Amino acid sequence: MAMKKTDYVGVYQDSETGKIQVQISLGTDPVTGKRVRLKSMKNENNKPFKSIAEANKYVVINKAKYFKTGSFSISNVTFEEFVNDEYLPYYESTVRPQTYKSKLIGINVIRDYFGKTKLKSMDVSKVHKFRQWLVKKGYKPSYSSNLFSTFKRILDYAEVLGYIQSNPSHKVKALPKGRATVAFWSRKEIEKVLSVICLDDPYEHLCYVMLIVYFMTGMRVNEATALYWEDIDWVRKQVHVRHNLVLKTKRDYIRSTDMKTKNAQRFVSLDDSTLQILKEWKTVQTSLGLGRKKDFILSHDGYPMIKSTISRIIKRYAGLAGVHDIQAKGLRHSHVSFLVNEFNTDILLISRRLGHSSPEITYRHYAHLYSGADRDIADAIDGKVNFKSLIRSEHDN
Repeated sequence: MAMKKTDYVGVYQDSETGKIQVQISLGTDPVTGKRVRLKSMKNENNKPFKSIAEANKYVVINKAKYFKTGSFSISNVTFEEFVNDEYLPYYESTVRPQTYKSKLIGINVIRDYFGKTKLKSMDVSKVHKFRQWLVKKGYKPSYSSNLFSTFKRILDYAEVLGYIQSNPSHKVKALPKGRATVAFWSRKEIEKVLSVICLDDPYEHLCYVMLIVYFMTGMRVNEATALYWEDIDWVRKQVHVRHNLVLKTKRDYIRSTDMKTKNAQRFVSLDDSTLQILKEWKTVQTSLGLGRKKDFILSHDGYPMIKSTISRIIKRYAGLAGVHDIQAKGLRHSHVSFLVNEFNTDILLISRRLGHSSPEITYRHYAHLYSGADRDIADAIDGKVNFKSLIRSEHDN
């Protein structure tokens, strides 16, 4: 029987038979030191679970019974234990693997701060002190705000499971995110950067192609690094964005179909110049023993390019060109700036091209780029209204 995880923590289902099983950890018994587990395929009436929802209800009820009346007193649960035994397994089951991996660092910061603090003793005073600690720690405002929001969600889950009566963090003012600005390149700036790259060297040629692909398509970093040559439709002049690169190391990676948003899987149209540059790079790749359908486009050795490498490439050539450095994601921002400032492109078209879940998300991130986008409107209406007035009032005697 091959049990697979469901959307509920501790609830599993056999994909073939449909049978449901509950398997959860209730922590460690303080008397015996042994781990206490609950494992069952039947409900309180000794009948098989009829649905996943019923099994989840069984989990919640039995956890509450154990912690309130069992050998383990709820008052003994520390923040650290709750995060490790309850929140992390729950959170991992609700988000994408790469999201879990990226958020885990912040969750660990929160867990380590409170450590052995009894969860039941959490009050407004402790929450205030944590908030002040985040401010004084020197983190970026956006990061501190995200940590505080994550802390709130952890306590929300503790309240749901009955570990605490109410969430004291909701009585404390949230931390402001501050205005996050992403540095980007203008068209003239990327032209300067490209002009210092020598195409005679295959690796430099790859760097050249990589910068152009990001600047001219606006793909997310891990979308472009996951591209195979078979993802390009040379006839329709499109690239099919349908994978996201999840990697631990350069040689340990997964081309995942689990995209960031429902609209992230998309076709992005390519201009003729970019297509020609890609064709020339494919020829170079072929001379290196690559260039096959299932070879990475952004590669010179058969392995995918990683984000840290992209950042080093940007830094190196920006320095040679005398242009300011930007992050890898700044190339995506550069693409949007290019479309807005040079062509006044409609926000809906940009949203679709970027694979955002909605135009509202696009506008939230890039509204500041549209500050002068209505210039064409002003020029178009200029002189279209006759502002003629009387030289002298007809009411004058």
